[in-house]
Amino acid sequence: MCFVGAALILGSTGCVHTGTGITPIPNGPGSRTPPPKPPPPQPVEANPNPNPIPGPGNGASIPDTVPPKVTPEGVSSEEHGRWASVITNHNEDATILKADTVYFDLDSATIKKTEDKKLEDVAAFLKTHPAAALKVEGNCDERGTEKYNLSLGEKRAGSVREYLANLGVDARQVVTVTYGKAKPAVEGHNEAAWSKNRRGDFVVLTPKEPTPPL
Repeated sequence: MCFVGAALILGSTGCVHTGTGITPIPNGPGSRTPPPKPPPPQPVEANPNPNPIPGPGNGASIPDTVPPKVTPEGVSSEEHGRWASVITNHNEDATILKADTVYFDLDSATIKKTEDKKLEDVAAFLKTHPAAALKVEGNCDERGTEKYNLSLGEKRAGSVREYLANLGVDARQVVTVTYGKAKPAVEGHNEAAWSKNRRGDFVVLTPKEPTPPL
């Protein structure tokens, strides 16, 4: 009787078995697969321009590269030897092309359409004065780091030189220098002053008259 009772109990509960071909639930009960490790934290890239110039792009369009060393005269050391003799043997005149000073938008080294006519006048002057040379001085407003503005001023002067070359000027007539924010044309801490300091100045270099023999 005890045997029959046990059989009846088993028959009512059914058989417990493990089926074949059943995919276990990942990380579920009875799973031996350890949970995946979380990915290691990724390092956060340092801001390459910790003190960007405010405005669209915050300086992203112009990398904050380390500019060349600058001598007290503002001439990059890499270029100083190339044209120091030109400066020595020429007179400087910043008034001849003063009216053609080129101005730039905030955080930009792109030549604006409004400046085209000025650069055409500069190119015409150089073509009619082949003995003269031209120094292009790149400048910025007071905002941003010194390193960033030296780099931006260099790019602005380079853009002017390239534009003049595309107008047919002999590029050997044109030398560039960056002053960054060290040489403001207008003192002030507002857009009226800043807009006048984001510029490219022109200094005409004319040959000195030879010293007559004694």
